[in-house]
Amino acid sequence: MKECLKLITERRSITFFDPTKEVSLELIKEILEVSATAPSGYNLQPWQVVVVIDKEKKKKLKEICYNQQKVEDACANVVIIANTRAGFDNVDRVLDSWIELGYIQASAKEQLKETIQKGWSDPQRAKKKAIRDASLFAMNLMIVARMYGLETHPMEGYDETKLREFLDLKEHQEPVMIIAIGYKDPNKTLLPRAYRFKFEEFGKTL
Repeated sequence: MKECLKLITERRSITFFDPTKEVSLELIKEILEVSATAPSGYNLQPWQVVVVIDKEKKKKLKEICYNQQKVEDACANVVIIANTRAGFDNVDRVLDSWIELGYIQASAKEQLKETIQKGWSDPQRAKKKAIRDASLFAMNLMIVARMYGLETHPMEGYDETKLREFLDLKEHQEPVMIIAIGYKDPNKTLLPRAYRFKFEEFGKTL
């Protein structure tokens, strides 16, 4: 339990990565698959990722991210994408697994499928669902990466139009954030953690 708390409470958004270090694509895939145990509504898992690991592609992504150096120095950059069509694209695979595992009877599939897809039919509601669940996946990724000895930095600073062109994203693919992942530069020192609100400042009880 203490180790888990340490992974969470000592997580920092690393601005300076060691550009001499590399991470294998196999390790990145393993981290992403562990991260994919994140919860999602009806287990639809409405996230997709693009791993930018090629050096030249990282330079291009750096330009799209307003020349943030950490994009190029990180071992890889994971673009988190919310699939706003997940309620249609993923529903059969999910429900078929539920039948196989005994969660539901085969006879209940079509009615449940209709209920799920009704909830994903409104574009704004679907976007909200997809971004919410993709964000849960993203937070999982940042914690899991630390378990493997890596650090991360989530970024919202990028030109979305250029990012869409770079990744050839479709209309239903909504970029949520970019997470730089790599090893902290051992020659740099982190400043103390910035102020965090206490419960009394962000919560209430009823």
